[in-house]
Amino acid sequence: KLADLPSRRGWLCAMPVWQNVNLKQKAIFEIIQREDARNLPYDLADEELDFFVRGLACGPHAKTYLPQLVERDKHPISIARGYAPPSYSRVVKLRFYGPDPLMKDAGPNWPSGSEGEIMEYIVGWRWLYAYWDGPLVDEVEDAWKTPQWPKVAQKDWTWEELRIVSPPYWVPTDGRPWRSKDLHAAKLRVAKGKG
Repeated sequence: KLADLPSRRGWLCAMPVWQNVNLKQKAIFEIIQREDARNLPYDLADEELDFFVRGLACGPHAKTYLPQLVERDKHPISIARGYAPPSYSRVVKLRFYGPDPLMKDAGPNWPSGSEGEIMEYIVGWRWLYAYWDGPLVDEVEDAWKTPQWPKVAQKDWTWEELRIVSPPYWVPTDGRPWRSKDLHAAKLRVAKGKG
């Protein structure tokens, strides 16, 4: 059991790798995994719905499904059981007004629905906040075991108070302030040896 393993820094077997998943995506994952599979599907509301809508705006569907989402009272986003066998498999289901923005020009063999028809689309949870400019789970100390929801959704939340670490895989520095060499240099430890 993972919780029974010693928590020593550097033991990769004790830390699951959330490769290329950022902190807001981890919060999305926590929300979709919260309910038992027997309670699925369920519709998002209030702060969770707002968080998912902002996640759509920070991803590739900002100009496709987001502008066509149905109103809040028609439950625009719900969590449903996924198609894979494990009980933790979940999907994010969007309800929107047709025609389907990705299928409308695909030809007669790909029906796209009619104007105003309520339609559904399954979107992968990793597409939400895909373009968010913030640290990855593996770049923040103990973020893999620390709940991110609802903390990262607060308007005054910032990554600047987090302890940034190097992930167990390569990431480009590409101008991200939490990946700057100065930030990592301040965290280096020097141990004096014998002699």
